[in-house]
Amino acid sequence: MKKALSFIALGFAIATMQSCTQEETPTKLAMQGNWELVSAKDAAGNDITSQIAFPVTAIQLTDDNGMLGTQGPMFTRIVYGDSKWIEVSGKIKQVFDYANLRMNTGEFFVGENVQPTFTVEAKLQATAAAGGVLSDILQLVGVNTSFFQQVIYHKFTNVTVTFPDKGEASRSFFQNSNNNNNNNGYNTMVWEFTDNTQAFYNYKDQNGNSVVWNGFPVANFKRGTYTFRKFTTGLNDFVKSRQ
Repeated sequence: MKKALSFIALGFAIATMQSCTQEETPTKLAMQGNWELVSAKDAAGNDITSQIAFPVTAIQLTDDNGMLGTQGPMFTRIVYGDSKWIEVSGKIKQVFDYANLRMNTGEFFVGENVQPTFTVEAKLQATAAAGGVLSDILQLVGVNTSFFQQVIYHKFTNVTVTFPDKGEASRSFFQNSNNNNNNNGYNTMVWEFTDNTQAFYNYKDQNGNSVVWNGFPVANFKRGTYTFRKFTTGLNDFVKSRQ
């Protein structure tokens, strides 16, 4: 009888393990939350993390596809490159007022279930109430004045997204089955802008319709790898703590 019960218990454990390892968290759900950029590398593998943190790159991804945070410098570099980055970085704090928690916004889109790629759209605009404007940066990177806009939408499709530590979810199920842990092993998220990634730049007309923005070549965006680490404090509190 004891042997039979042991086999039953073993079978239940194996079935549970298989269900845990086979049923991955849907990508959109795994992406939601607050994330700090802990590593940024260009296509050559050079670390550029400190160059785009003013003083920290933190984002919040929500269930309604929203993106909020201090991602302005990160996307500025992705779009316009590093040829004038020393001059551009000198303008960053005048254009993006993160000290007063005036965040940038955007959106992300991903299909159902588990997906290898997603779309991200960064709404690039000056957040400072006074002082610098977006055209200060556009002028530095060589954008013709005829293309100056107050807000530009930079969309990237086929951005690779992975979760290197997702395997910890199944292991932690058995180690912490009674612990209501909200990370479920999805603590690290990696975005890769590759040759398969496509860029689309737009602005909005007076009726809110998207209009193609030709102020900068879409093929010139910088490939790179961006690694985020999840944090549980509020976005504003986290950014404040890094000031």
